[in-house]
Amino acid sequence: MRLLEIDLTSESFKIKEIEKEYLTKFLGGRGLGVRLFIDYASPEINPIDAPVFFLTGPMTLSKAPLSGRFHALFKSPLTNTIFDSSCGGKAGYYLKTQSIDVIALLGRSENEKIIHLKDGKVSLLDSSLRGLKISEKEDTLQKRFGSNISTIIVGPAAERGLLYANVCSDKRFFGRGGLGYLLATKNVSAIVIERSLRNVEPYDKARFDFVVNEVRKWIHGNPITSQGLPEFGTSLLMNLLNELKILPHKNFSESYFSKADNISGEALKKQVKSKRACLSCPVACGRVTEIGEGPEFETLWALGANLSIDNLKFIMEINKLCAEHGVDTISFGGSISAYLEANNIPFGDEKIIEDLVEKTLNCKAEGALIAKGSLRLSKELKKPEVSMTVKGLELPAYHPLGLSGMALAFGTSNRGGCHLRAYMLAVEVLGIPKLLDRRIKRGKAGLVIYLQNAHAAADSAIFCRFLSLAVTDDYLARLISAYTGMDLKTQDFLKIGERIYNLERYINVQNGFDRKDDLLPARLDFEGYEDMLNEYYRGRGWGEEGKDLNLSKILE
Repeated sequence: MRLLEIDLTSESFKIKEIEKEYLTKFLGGRGLGVRLFIDYASPEINPIDAPVFFLTGPMTLSKAPLSGRFHALFKSPLTNTIFDSSCGGKAGYYLKTQSIDVIALLGRSENEKIIHLKDGKVSLLDSSLRGLKISEKEDTLQKRFGSNISTIIVGPAAERGLLYANVCSDKRFFGRGGLGYLLATKNVSAIVIERSLRNVEPYDKARFDFVVNEVRKWIHGNPITSQGLPEFGTSLLMNLLNELKILPHKNFSESYFSKADNISGEALKKQVKSKRACLSCPVACGRVTEIGEGPEFETLWALGANLSIDNLKFIMEINKLCAEHGVDTISFGGSISAYLEANNIPFGDEKIIEDLVEKTLNCKAEGALIAKGSLRLSKELKKPEVSMTVKGLELPAYHPLGLSGMALAFGTSNRGGCHLRAYMLAVEVLGIPKLLDRRIKRGKAGLVIYLQNAHAAADSAIFCRFLSLAVTDDYLARLISAYTGMDLKTQDFLKIGERIYNLERYINVQNGFDRKDDLLPARLDFEGYEDMLNEYYRGRGWGEEGKDLNLSKILE
């Protein structure tokens, strides 16, 4: 495995070999990123000064279904937690064709730069992209470097200082945590990666092909991955969650939106011109309309049901603005809703929302406050109760008062309020692998721990989260083994995930995070949550305050 280290301050580059032990203990992607972070920086480092990693995984370049993603690992300027984000763009694939597994960005350039990678060689080029929308930057880069490229692009919202600005790669996004803001502070406007001809053959081709065929059968036999997601995309969840009264409405003050059907997957389907898939994905959950890419379910919720907006085309237009400017729609919607509640502004007024969107994208007037995220916003307005965050990250579209397991997953997520660290919706709503009572609290901690470990390992392989809806950990371990030659058993796979999760927690603890940061916002707290947290800590072995972690033991 090879790491390309780019020192932006000195404009120097070097290739480093990554120790084989890192592969066996952390795989790649998310896990390798957090291990490298420990090598490159102290846990307490300021997010702006911290390194940023772009990482492939051991399954990159393979034909394994739903393996066409890549990861970024950084310290979030929004949450101050260790943070990883996954993207379905082609850059990871193109990077690996150049025999590079990881890019490490260090320091800060004095002037705006484009990083250009071709045939394993790096150039830091002067850039004049600042202020352009993402699509304009894409067009400019293609005219300059040709069409056989993949790009990683910072939008204008990051350049203006929006704290939860994201990063675009081939119309897919590193969505959460403020990666765009970090790259903008480093004066990196874009990374351009040219495709090479390198290919990687499986270690055991016959075995690998067999397991791939078996995995495809499971994908095609699962109603979510073979029917629901292909037909409706991620927005298939809108009506389901609403009918169960677990769809947050008006900044989580309610859990049902009477007009949700107007912005549901069924409604969006009528607007769809084509589907879009990441590399190696047979599911194709992405949607393209006349207005543009998406929106995904979380966007329909954050800028729709959460704000009491049921005008689908209005949401689609706002989503397009977010895509052009580079904005995390979950944090955007959560910050706007917090602002509305804090100032007693009525929800559902499109003119008010449109005005706030424009001001926030440009970080001016009250928009400059919304651009800081709901936690900082609520503190400045002296209304801390309106921030629906855990560890500073705005919560996604699942009301924790009706989902006890998801509530615990929110609280104990290492990157902040996130549903993807442990996708408890699978067992509490979708019935995968079987349906558990979503209101039961006792005994859920063990399942949350298991999913957090399994998902951490899957993120490091790198697999899309949706693959876990159809395929067990055993198949994932078998895919990795057949492709790489590792002797990876299911228990090894889960042990890797546990090691990653504990290392992430260790970094957060060194930054002052403890039990108080695993609590939910006051309005979302419920009787029994503290008992669930106690059970979780016992299962993790983290002590009563969630702080008992030893670095040497974690890295064993």
